[in-house]
Amino acid sequence: MKNRKKAYLVLADSTVFEGYSMGKEGVTIGEVVFNTCTSAYSDILSDPTYYGQIVAQTYPLAANRGVMPDGEGDEIMSSGYVVREWCDVYSDGGEVSLNDYLLSRGIVGICGVDTRRLTRYLRDKEYVNGAITNTLDNLDELLKKINEYTISGAVREISIKEPVVMKGENARYNVVAVDYGSPRKQLNAFLLNGCNVAFVPAFTPVEKILEYKPDGIVLCDGPADPDDEPELIENIKRIIKLGVPVFAIGLGHQMLALAAGFKIVKMEKGHRGSNQPVRLAGTDTVMVTNQNHGYAVQGETVNPGKAEIIMTNVNDNTVEGLEYKEFKGLSVQFTPKGDIDSSTGFIIRSFFKMMDGETNE
Repeated sequence: MKNRKKAYLVLADSTVFEGYSMGKEGVTIGEVVFNTCTSAYSDILSDPTYYGQIVAQTYPLAANRGVMPDGEGDEIMSSGYVVREWCDVYSDGGEVSLNDYLLSRGIVGICGVDTRRLTRYLRDKEYVNGAITNTLDNLDELLKKINEYTISGAVREISIKEPVVMKGENARYNVVAVDYGSPRKQLNAFLLNGCNVAFVPAFTPVEKILEYKPDGIVLCDGPADPDDEPELIENIKRIIKLGVPVFAIGLGHQMLALAAGFKIVKMEKGHRGSNQPVRLAGTDTVMVTNQNHGYAVQGETVNPGKAEIIMTNVNDNTVEGLEYKEFKGLSVQFTPKGDIDSSTGFIIRSFFKMMDGETNE
């Protein structure tokens, strides 16, 4: 890396990690988080739940497979990218290298960072803002901007602007999926298993949702604080009065809990990565799940008369799943796999049963 230009990751308390410029040269500010996935870095970068965040990869080597742009993955949602090493001699059919991928999309990155030390720092310091920069000139001014940074209006910014109607295979259900900023492939579990899907913007009124004659409504995942947009919570309160089964994922799960009167807590340490263990309540069944969030439903506020906690996180016992009693509703904090025959597929099947009018008992 001797021919590469110096770059720096500056954290809010003025801690500096040295490295080398990767992707676009310049400055980017965001909340610095780590991800434990060992592959699929392009999926991470294009995941809308990383909006406003600088992602540090804990696995030491990134991009030994090149990037094959696929349309949806063309748009990078994270604010920046941090790796220990990136492989410039890529293989396996990719079209471009990680460096060129970031560069072509105007994303500032840094490599050569001691990501093990950084991960330990982030783990112990809870939530940390930071910046990737190619110069330490005017450091005091940069630190001021870092400490003033907040992620706000994320859902409004990245939710789709116009509805998209997709036809499923051998469709027998009509599902409306409300987009709070989720990867579109999150809908594959429905499209491939008998659902037509109307993918609608986050602020779509209930009256418009009803025009699609839904058999079920999906509240999708998204980034940032679940009570950032009170209008969305009020809209969900109207949705759950329709008598239509509701399935919520990630941010949708948190906002559905708020609409039901439960509370959300900012976690000391968020769940980020592809190896979060989730236990099905009352059993020894544990699923390994993919997550990216810093908020959770506060279990003590879940009214047993309104909902049952059906899943918890093995590491910290936080709420991972709820089944509602006052309306047909099911929600999970993690992202279920698209294959309904997978370890998490029973969750999608349970939603289908709700649309069929069956119970999950």
